[in-house]
Amino acid sequence: MTDYPKLRIRITGHTDNVGDRDSNAKLSQARADAVKQYLVDKGVAADRIETRGAGPDEPIADNDTPAGQQKNRRIEFKLLERE
Repeated sequence: MTDYPKLRIRITGHTDNVGDRDSNAKLSQARADAVKQYLVDKGVAADRIETRGAGPDEPIADNDTPAGQQKNRRIEFKLLERE
């Protein structure tokens, strides 16, 4: 991102469905915020990064298996329109 100063991104954190939904929502937001902080610490301007916590609401795999749960615990990056 330091090579492309006009690039903007959204970081979305996800969780599996194990445990309390509110706790998972907070955890997913914390995951996204941690990745943002890492990038900011590496020199990326904070105003170029949005974060979002999706919690367990957007699974990509079956939450009924450990392997599926593992896939659902993830971070996703999305490129945003330039300002």
